[in-house]
Amino acid sequence: MALIKDDLLSTIREASNTLVKCMAIVTATELCGSFITGKTGNGTTRENFLAFWKSSYMPTEYHDLSELFYNILRNGVSHSFVVKGGVIPSGDERGARDHLKFFLNGIFVYVPTLAKDVENGILMLLEDIHQNKNELKIRYKTVLNELVYSGMIEYKKYCSEKSIQVINYAIPGDIHDDVS
Repeated sequence: MALIKDDLLSTIREASNTLVKCMAIVTATELCGSFITGKTGNGTTRENFLAFWKSSYMPTEYHDLSELFYNILRNGVSHSFVVKGGVIPSGDERGARDHLKFFLNGIFVYVPTLAKDVENGILMLLEDIHQNKNELKIRYKTVLNELVYSGMIEYKKYCSEKSIQVINYAIPGDIHDDVS
């Protein structure tokens, strides 16, 4: 789990600009939502995103905004590489006091505050997974194993279709379902 934690948090923390940070945030929260629901794959994105944003892992001020953020923040950066209209993300510290305020042209999101709130939520969730609260450890392992399984199906299909001779050795990677 340390690698998952490090990858999620460093991706958000080290994002070079506001847009990339927003992309990291929505991707990380979807994954974390899948640990809450135990679901992954086609048709689960919205449910997973909302599960995390409406959970006790996020401050309550985000709960009512979760649908709006899914539609204009998440869908914007995930599908178009820009946020949709109606959300104004900024890293300019002069806007810190305006975080989550509604303006004529949209809701202002001070991205450093959002990032910190999401990071704290991720840390709480991963601690609960580690402590095996609410069967989260089972869901965590189920999601990661499903991702491995579905990816391997695609990989084997590709190798078969292209007649690729694979090396008869399993090389270790960095991501696994260990929760210790």
